[in-house]
Amino acid sequence: MQKKLEKGTFGYLNRNKIYVWKRAALMLSVPVVIFLAAWLVCKTRENVMTVVAVVGCLPGCNQVVRAILASRYSSINQAFWEQTEAAKGRLPVVYENVFTSYEKNYYVDVIAVCGKEALGYSSDPKLNPEEAAAHIQKMLKSGSYQQQVRIVKDPEIFIRQLKKLADTDPEPVFIRGNDRRPDVTREEMVADVMKAFTL
Repeated sequence: MQKKLEKGTFGYLNRNKIYVWKRAALMLSVPVVIFLAAWLVCKTRENVMTVVAVVGCLPGCNQVVRAILASRYSSINQAFWEQTEAAKGRLPVVYENVFTSYEKNYYVDVIAVCGKEALGYSSDPKLNPEEAAAHIQKMLKSGSYQQQVRIVKDPEIFIRQLKKLADTDPEPVFIRGNDRRPDVTREEMVADVMKAFTL
């Protein structure tokens, strides 16, 4: 049985890639079937159902664009995931993040939240860590969360710093009451905000 598609979990990007391609194929097959059925019945392509089929392709084409974008990214390897799980302790961790902006996308393999700090690791060779961290900070600030974000490019440094972060007690941060989810910590709320801004 396949696990539910949930952002921020290990394997999400690979499962999402399969899901969006299947959805694109399904959405494009409906207008093709309509077109072929109308052609068989009317014995000509020049009928109103051809227009319906052409217009019906638009949502499918939009889904193909999403599928192409999703195909650019792959899930992290299992060994690194296991290392992160062992090092994170009680900290909420969000995996396989593609943070989007108008100018570019930032791929961050994993990001952990501890108090007012967030520590991330990216395997993307083209990623500028300072630029990505500034974008994530700005994004969190728009959700009313002041976070100090750091992104590192070396997996060993990340695991070492994550262990150190997991062993420290963060300074207590005031959190406004949340009536809908009273059992959720501020760190988990920050992690949820980050998930909302990812692909």
